Amino acid sequence: MSRTLKKKKHWTSKVVECAVSWGSLGEFGSVVEILGGAEGGEFPFLGQMKLDVLVCHVGKLPYYGDVLLEVNGTPVSGLTNRDTLAVIRHFREPVRLKTVKPAPQSPRSEAVLMLAMPSLSTVQVVPMNAK
Repeated sequence: MSRTLKKKKHWTSKVVECAVSWGSLGEFGSVVEILGGAEGGEFPFLGQMKLDVLVCHVGKLPYYGDVLLEVNGTPVSGLTNRDTLAVIRHFREPVRLKTVKPAPQSPRSEAVLMLAMPSLSTVQVVPMNAK
């Protein structure tokens, strides 16, 4: 019985690092929106970005939705949105960001959830006193 296993790459091999600056436009938060955070049960991730203002010195610019792992070597996964923004404010330009693309939601996992939870139309209600 021989099985061919497809070896998957570990997510850490897909981490992207870049050093970005944004000129004299104020804080990083005014150029890149940080969404998510521990208060919502999510990792912090990147929202809308002003790409015409951001300058990437090393690496490549992250994309909308990328999960933010580190800022200048400081881990931010597990922090609230407010704490993540405070960590970013602490550093001067350029800021080194480590990001990774989020795992895609597979249709199979959604199907398993739907099968695990029966719909109300398939549940038969039987009174306790029925004979």
